[in-house]
Amino acid sequence: MSARINFTELKQKITIEQVAATLGAKLKAHGPQLRGVCPICNEGGDRGFVVTPAKGVYYCFGKCKAGGDMLALYSRATGCSVREAAEAIAAKFGDGAEAGTGRAAMAPSTIPPSPSQGKLKPLDYLQPEHELVQALGISAETARAWDAGFASKGIMRGRFAVPIKNLAGELVAYVGVAVSEDQSPRLLFPAGFKPDAVVFNAHAIERCDAVYVARDPLQVLRASEHGVANVVAFLADITIDAVNALAVFMDEKEVSSINLF
Repeated sequence: MSARINFTELKQKITIEQVAATLGAKLKAHGPQLRGVCPICNEGGDRGFVVTPAKGVYYCFGKCKAGGDMLALYSRATGCSVREAAEAIAAKFGDGAEAGTGRAAMAPSTIPPSPSQGKLKPLDYLQPEHELVQALGISAETARAWDAGFASKGIMRGRFAVPIKNLAGELVAYVGVAVSEDQSPRLLFPAGFKPDAVVFNAHAIERCDAVYVARDPLQVLRASEHGVANVVAFLADITIDAVNALAVFMDEKEVSSINLF
């Protein structure tokens, strides 16, 4: 039987940077954060995986779109439980506890990498000048500037399709905004996409003291049309993943406060 491990004490003795390194993460300092390619999904570019040492947490803006502490990181990377992750970490760094017999004992080098995915290509058939786009209060000029428009085909067919980018500015998905009250849901996302882990328009925000946080991407586009650029939006109900994503964004852009509307 493995020794009982105090999670709090373990996290005081071992840093999340050390755990990330054992998983193969190559991180570079960016202010108070460390950035690199996610060691789990291998996506998001060299700025998509964020570690905040002072808080002992990470967040992936790539395919994972998830975050947490060092136990959550190791657990997700190896597919083991949090307890097995603690046992493996303690054993690896000589804390004296025996490693569990589960998958956590597997060396990181034996973990098969996630299959690489091709970069998402922009939809070249969107119509920014469509009358249903203007009916939403979005001018053709604004829609064109956002590479957005009415979708006449595809999974966003009959909706206003707006590109979603991660913090590194990479296109990760489109959101299909309803153009009439009878369309449901109001916001449509591709299968498998986690909207609660994305802060819409975060990539475009320059370092600033404060930003406005909206609950709808249309509010962001409408604000930009009137010269207000420091607006981001949640795309779904506010979950822990959404809060983590917002915290990472604020650290990255050195935003000191937010205003909800």
